[in-house]
Amino acid sequence: MRIVLVSSGQVARQFAADLCGDYDVCVVHSGVDGRANLEKLDVEVLDGQGNDAELLTRAGVADAAFVIACTRSDEMNILACLTARRLGNAETICFVSKEEYVQTFAGGDATGASGSPEMGIDHIIWPARMLADHIERILTVAGATDVGSFARGQIRLLEYRLPDGLPILNRPLAEIRSLPPGTLIVAITRDEEWFVPRGQSVLKAGDRVHFWGGARSMHQLAAWFAAHLGGAAAGEVVIIGGGTVGAELAKSLERDSAQLIKVIESDGVRCEALAKELSRVLVLHGDGCDIELLESEGVRFAHTLVAVTNSDEKNLLASLLGQQLGIPKIITRVSNSANRRVFESVGIDVPISARSTTLEAVLHMIRHKEVDLLAKLGEGGGELLDVTLPPEFTPAALKELVLPPDSLVAAVVRKNKAMVPSGATLLSPGDHCLIVCKAESVPEALKAFLG
Repeated sequence: MRIVLVSSGQVARQFAADLCGDYDVCVVHSGVDGRANLEKLDVEVLDGQGNDAELLTRAGVADAAFVIACTRSDEMNILACLTARRLGNAETICFVSKEEYVQTFAGGDATGASGSPEMGIDHIIWPARMLADHIERILTVAGATDVGSFARGQIRLLEYRLPDGLPILNRPLAEIRSLPPGTLIVAITRDEEWFVPRGQSVLKAGDRVHFWGGARSMHQLAAWFAAHLGGAAAGEVVIIGGGTVGAELAKSLERDSAQLIKVIESDGVRCEALAKELSRVLVLHGDGCDIELLESEGVRFAHTLVAVTNSDEKNLLASLLGQQLGIPKIITRVSNSANRRVFESVGIDVPISARSTTLEAVLHMIRHKEVDLLAKLGEGGGELLDVTLPPEFTPAALKELVLPPDSLVAAVVRKNKAMVPSGATLLSPGDHCLIVCKAESVPEALKAFLG
């Protein structure tokens, strides 16, 4: 299968590195940034602009299955996709940074699930909005390090890092009775290893644990953790960085009357624009790494600090200052995914990489078109998938299916109603199975449902 990447930076290198082992990859690359790294891979590299029809023809777009346009220019990405569609029938994936293009080509949906195929763009990807949405979900639950909502809100996924002293530690899961009814533990990350626990598995301090259940059960679980961990989801949120991510997050949060929001931005012109756009947000002109500024503005009384500048170094420093001030929850943007472990090693609660999130979503789109990727679990060690059973699926009890280790069916959605299944649950064509699975075992797991 032929895949054409149109790029001007480092993003294509990550795509190419992940794809070149399984697919025929050609990179149309402009500029010198990242070219040396591309040349080390088993890919074809052509110099030039992505809107050059002759160059795209040489790249083989007529026979390509996918064209991914991820340059730094929205306009170039759009033109590359439109030109590719004129030359062939490749599925086009377009990265953008401006809201107006999302509105034009995706009707405001920046998840990558939709675009405007009739206009030449099948999927529109807005990384900044995806990151802001992710942060907003995490902010809704005190103490949680990740939050997901599925099946129209009927099912929720909460991740917590377990501290010392919790009554659920050092006991087999089968013996734990203190968690709310309907709560399932579907995944654990321990010492960089991700696994699906069994009845005899034991929780340990420091584990990152994914809890799964109905909305009511997860609401009760959040209250249980709040009672043991302290803190609250409501209160003041301080956002360091007023760029696209910070602005989109502030816009979403100001619609919640319980949230008090401050944005600290170093660019005076940007501050003026934000102040006009955000009616209920206090916009402060200054350096988010200035401890005197943070103290004078009472940042120590915030319940959450969110550092989302374009610099990993500034985000790390701002987060460490937030720790020093005693802010309970700190969420930090990590542009270079290689820095994530460094952030975690110094105690940053929630380091999030927008680039990793979008790359994983696009890679899954290419590899498993018939399956929706709902979430990555445990830094990518596991995946939450939505598999729709095809018409040719032979009805069978769940216990009759042969699944790989470290996988389970966490929920079944039938006629828009979600349920947590048992081994005796009969699966039928049209059912949506929400599967938790180790990333490398996805192909094997899908065979049980799709043949």
